[in-house]
Amino acid sequence: MKAITFTIDLKSFLLGVLTVCGLLILVNFTPVAQPNTQSQPDQHPQRYQAIAGKDTRTIIMDTQTGRFLVERPTIGLPTWAPMDFEELYRKR
Repeated sequence: MKAITFTIDLKSFLLGVLTVCGLLILVNFTPVAQPNTQSQPDQHPQRYQAIAGKDTRTIIMDTQTGRFLVERPTIGLPTWAPMDFEELYRKR
């Protein structure tokens, strides 16, 4: 009776190893959950708006809280005054 011999060349062996590794990676792949921008209001892309008026004052407004900063005209660096729409409405 003849002995059964099994031979494989290096190219076929490496191709088999790469195929098995690729299949293992695909089987174990789990997609990363995308962050929900609705539940995280700080990441809302249009939360802050800048408004420039005729008198060269700039207003930076937070559209979710109603708070805003008004630039006060000064010589040198600008100074900012924080304000709130609700407080201004109560004063009137």
